[in-house]
Amino acid sequence: MPSVLWILFDGGGDRPSGGKTPFHVAFKPTIDYLTSLGSCGVLDPISPGVRPGSDTAHLALFGYDPYRYYTGRGAFEALGADVALKPGDVAFRTNLATVDDSDVVLDRRAGRYIAPEEARTVEELMSKIGEEVGRRYGVEVLYKSTVEHRGVLVLRGAVSHKVSDTDPHKVGAKIMQSVPLDNSKEAALTAEVVNEITRRFREASREMEVNKARRLQGRLPINAILLRGGGYMPHIEPIRERYNIKAAAIAGVALIRGVARAVGMDVYTAPGLGGTKDDVFDNAVKLAVDLMSTYDLVFLHVKGTDSTSHDGDFGGKVSVIERLDKALAPYLDTLLKNYVVVTSDHATPVSVREHTGEPVPILLYGPDVVADDVGKFSELTCWRGALGRLRGIDVMPILGSYLTLTEKFGE
Repeated sequence: MPSVLWILFDGGGDRPSGGKTPFHVAFKPTIDYLTSLGSCGVLDPISPGVRPGSDTAHLALFGYDPYRYYTGRGAFEALGADVALKPGDVAFRTNLATVDDSDVVLDRRAGRYIAPEEARTVEELMSKIGEEVGRRYGVEVLYKSTVEHRGVLVLRGAVSHKVSDTDPHKVGAKIMQSVPLDNSKEAALTAEVVNEITRRFREASREMEVNKARRLQGRLPINAILLRGGGYMPHIEPIRERYNIKAAAIAGVALIRGVARAVGMDVYTAPGLGGTKDDVFDNAVKLAVDLMSTYDLVFLHVKGTDSTSHDGDFGGKVSVIERLDKALAPYLDTLLKNYVVVTSDHATPVSVREHTGEPVPILLYGPDVVADDVGKFSELTCWRGALGRLRGIDVMPILGSYLTLTEKFGE
């Protein structure tokens, strides 16, 4: 029985610059060959004009209405970082950042690259701060670094997710004060704890040895922690029960592993797949193809297209696409006997450096999928394809239909 390989270029969608986009420019003979044999269209990950986060977009793409199931990014980030959430826990996504003496954000990612030994130092510092703050406020504080500048903070006790972010979400703005978003004592306590952790990290980071070394190397210091997306773990019907599809996900990013795990996918990673723009995809693609013999659907997440977009790096984005395509080439014969989906969870135009709300291209190949006349996968071509314009939540039922796994509606 055939299965599906679903390749997701995070933030892969783009806007034409001089009549070109990274997908259009990239040399990707394998993907373009499959495009010439399949059906194409454009995809609104959530709905037209909505600027999706990767979390809400992936929920929709996996077949779950984010307006119903989304409770905040932090819970998915924690789940993907192998933090076991308990009922009532509140989790936040964190960024290590660089600010000036007035707490104005200079770089929301502290230069993006955080070495493993630097991450360990931050974890040790956060552990100490967490113990002190926890004793004072009667809560448990857990912190774990994930990839590059990212991490997750979990609060356990009489806490609430209904507090505002400290992350201003842009450079040139000051760190925000977290405030309660309702009148509960739990929200008031949580906001106070978040602000205290933020303040203590800001002060303690001045003495971190890693920052002295980073300055000597001409690198930005890690002198602030930004929190956002506080949430709790929602109850989600497993994908096997909802769509009768046995699914696996391969991802190097904690958030995507977390969303996949939350919907009941088996989660894998592979050497070389760290969720960065420098990822090497050979092992990940081999694993994906191997898993296709065991699973109905294998989802392969590619983070580098989003990272390079946020950095404004057109050439880097092209390189990520080309490296993934090159890794696919040895398995073309196998892919031709199965189904292949290629798309993005949202657009992150290099010219904008942020998520935007326009649709992204989508390809569906299969031995019995009607071929249209699109021969190149890109924003400039796929809109002419037979799939037309879809929503993210439409994808899983379409795949289930081709796999003949979903239930018939009516008699």
